[in-house]
Amino acid sequence: MGVEPDLIPGIYNYCDRWCERCTYTSRCLQFQVESEEIQSGDALRDFDALNVRFWQDMGEALIQAMRLIKEMAEQEGIDSEDLHKETVFSEPLKSIQLTAREHPCANAALVYSGMVNEWFAAVDEFSEAEESLLTNHPLFLDEHFQVIRHYQYFMYPKIVRAIEGRMSDPAAAKHEPQSDAHGTAKITLIAIDRSLAAWSVLYAEYPAHEDKTLSILIHLDRLRRSLEVVFPAARAFVRPGFDA
Repeated sequence: MGVEPDLIPGIYNYCDRWCERCTYTSRCLQFQVESEEIQSGDALRDFDALNVRFWQDMGEALIQAMRLIKEMAEQEGIDSEDLHKETVFSEPLKSIQLTAREHPCANAALVYSGMVNEWFAAVDEFSEAEESLLTNHPLFLDEHFQVIRHYQYFMYPKIVRAIEGRMSDPAAAKHEPQSDAHGTAKITLIAIDRSLAAWSVLYAEYPAHEDKTLSILIHLDRLRRSLEVVFPAARAFVRPGFDA
């Protein structure tokens, strides 16, 4: 299977581990190996085509999210310099692993995970529905909730891995755009982008919780900017299949 011409070598190395939403399952060896049932090539390609539209819609929502963050911050009186405040990379203190886990970006990812849980808890408490929002939400919002929940705990371990890579080989991480650290940082940035897009939709749908949602949007935006400072070449990393 590894020599089939349609397969993309290494495409699974820098993906978001969300096969159900991938547009390249028909060309991924790992998906074909792990899939419980054998599907024809045509069926996989049809499946991929459906997901293309999903991510196009999320891309449009991301543009909306960026506009929303700026507009709402201005309304809330948040200074533009504070909005664009970036976390500065810190030098190793003890061990590589310990420092990576304590890095401001890693901590911010953990804080975000908690903010998500707090948001859902607050909405559930406010709602008169008997069932939790986790299992009982409007159907048209289902995809956005899926995005938020899929990436909620995805960011932290990826950030730790990226920072460990940078610390273990600073020269390579700085001068080699195709380093593993930059590749790992890129998929983390993509996860943040998609989460921002999903939250921007929920902002409009849950007006009673605008403040909490805006806090999440601003927190994620700061984390995104911070990662781009720590890994300035991450966006330029070329992932097999996805970017080339």
